[in-house]
Amino acid sequence: MKIVRYITLLLVAVLTFASCRNSRDVYNEYIALPNVGWNVDSLAVFHPEMDNLGEHYDVWLQLRNQSFYAYSNLWLFVDIIAPDGKSVRDTIDCQLAMPDGKWIGNGWGSLYSLQIPLMRNVSFNQTGTYTYKFCQAMREQDLEGIHSIGLRIEKSK
Repeated sequence: MKIVRYITLLLVAVLTFASCRNSRDVYNEYIALPNVGWNVDSLAVFHPEMDNLGEHYDVWLQLRNQSFYAYSNLWLFVDIIAPDGKSVRDTIDCQLAMPDGKWIGNGWGSLYSLQIPLMRNVSFNQTGTYTYKFCQAMREQDLEGIHSIGLRIEKSK
């Protein structure tokens, strides 16, 4: 009987975890950054495959920072490259903390997580693999305190 209860409990836990996933997500990936710091020459690169031209999407930048991160913001360069090779570059100022120093994102322990909208209600005009390249632009050789960076693409509501 203990085995049946254990299997039932395990099945309920798995189903609960699976139901928490956002069903609108079409791409969701994080890249962990080195503990020694995000080198100014290092890129975080994502390769989402987009295959539905009729849909509209929201694209989110996801950041996780440590509580010892020395700044209230993070400047990033982002290059978006379409399947045909055409690219667009932008500079983004990500606000991570309020003027009083309180972190904006959700936190647990010394790690804070924040989602920043990059594009809202956008449609991709080509099918295929897009490339998103992120580079820190904080003018520090090895920027400490940024734990990971992510990209999430979801169907618009």
